[in-house]
Amino acid sequence: MFNSTILISEYFLYPLLLCSIISLAIIIERFYNLRKSKIFPQDLIVNIEDALKKGEIEKAKGICSSFTTPLTRVYLSIIENYRNSMDTVKLEVEEAGKRAYSELGKNLEGLSAITTIAPLLGLLGTVVGMIKALSAVSYNKGIANPHLLAIGISEALYSTAMGLIIAIVSFLFYKYFVSKSFNYAVIMEDMASSLISKINRD
Repeated sequence: MFNSTILISEYFLYPLLLCSIISLAIIIERFYNLRKSKIFPQDLIVNIEDALKKGEIEKAKGICSSFTTPLTRVYLSIIENYRNSMDTVKLEVEEAGKRAYSELGKNLEGLSAITTIAPLLGLLGTVVGMIKALSAVSYNKGIANPHLLAIGISEALYSTAMGLIIAIVSFLFYKYFVSKSFNYAVIMEDMASSLISKINRD
């Protein structure tokens, strides 16, 4: 009478599985793209700074343009505006920094949405499952086997449990990646300030 496939899978298991797959995909993508070696490629940074030390501005621009990373976009905004006033440079760097931070936080809104959607789907699945379980009692003229009723309710609760598990895991990784993105943004800001100081001294 009570079957987890009927109570959960028919309506809510597939959306929950989809949430878990999307969440996993975002987590893997963010782990890959937020590697420190990808955000702050040391060889690239050294080449840019060496070119600037030698006064090879166009070469430094070319290097920044050839590699699309958040840091090179910030560097490029500095190099392209180094002849302008300091206020202009700071304004351009601020805009580039906002775009860089946005790129660092790419797809995190999706992860945040899953932390909200998954438990709601799970709760909805539980409610529907319990309605089905209790409906079975009414259809049977009020006569119910307590054991079967308990099984039906427990199966309905699986939906909430699954939704909560997906939400908790997604939330933990969301907070981790937000923190990591913020730390990278702070490092980028320090590096940008250092590059501006070097250019001004030169």
